[in-house]
Amino acid sequence: MLIFDRDTWPAHRAWAVGTVCATAGANIWYVSYGYSAGAWQWPSGASPPGLTFGFAGGIIIVVEMLLWPRKSLWRGRRLGRTKTWMMAHLWLGLLTFPLLLLHGRFHFSLSTSTLAAVLMWLLTGVIVSGLWGLGVQNVVPRLMWEQVPAETIYSQIGHVLEQYQDEADQLVRLTCGNPAAGPEMQTGDLQGDARRPYLVVGTVRKIGRVQGKVVTAGFEVAWVPGSEPLLAFYRAHVGPYLRAASGRGLPLSSTTQAAVLFDDLKRQLRPAAHGTVDRIAELCDQRRQFDLQARLYRWLQIWLSIHVPLSVALFTLMLVHAFLALKY
Repeated sequence: MLIFDRDTWPAHRAWAVGTVCATAGANIWYVSYGYSAGAWQWPSGASPPGLTFGFAGGIIIVVEMLLWPRKSLWRGRRLGRTKTWMMAHLWLGLLTFPLLLLHGRFHFSLSTSTLAAVLMWLLTGVIVSGLWGLGVQNVVPRLMWEQVPAETIYSQIGHVLEQYQDEADQLVRLTCGNPAAGPEMQTGDLQGDARRPYLVVGTVRKIGRVQGKVVTAGFEVAWVPGSEPLLAFYRAHVGPYLRAASGRGLPLSSTTQAAVLFDDLKRQLRPAAHGTVDRIAELCDQRRQFDLQARLYRWLQIWLSIHVPLSVALFTLMLVHAFLALKY
């Protein structure tokens, strides 16, 4: 991702100055050539400035398309830093817009020249979607940093939630002392679990071929008389929330409503069961973070599903346009 802020601006300054100077120079040449006959005449795409701008814009688009193989096929090769490629992608992409507008004489009318107009509209769509992507790439990391401290690998969210559900099941079974409470409660050797002086809370995480268990906390868990409200609360809220494909719309998906529900639950239980309630509340909070992470990830996917097809269509039709221009 290309983060654009006050700290990274010095690295962008040279690219920005170069883009502005190139745009100004192109406009000066274009206007001077248009008035070279004494009266204004729009320079055609085959005029010296029009042809130069079209050629330069086409070369830049080819370079822009090289970002994909650079990030995938050529990832292990020494072809410059990815951040440098991203900065070039941003600023050169912006430069193509004025160059190709001048080359095409601001031609957007589909009735006059369909191919040229389609290229102009595609170029506009690529630039607009690219700027939208720049905004998304600057907003998403900040939101992830501030609101998703429990971030995990997106493809592992389902697996991690299964671990959370198993942990919540075990906490409720040990605290309530009723392993046969219902179909959603996992049965097991409660007596064997009860021998433990404490329960180690953790989640299995796997990155590549490396798998390990991240230990979160350890605290005493034992049967607490009168914990039936905890069991009922688990059945009504926690179990459905942790098992749901998406937690949106459920009571525990709201931070404020969840805090009220858990506080009310703790007032119905003895202090010995409050540690279990707090841990289950943490699991639900992390579920909310995962839901936010999934939504942010979908933002990026929606942007890519728009920007990439538009870019490919622009590149393909540009080759057709260049072939037809050279042939005829």
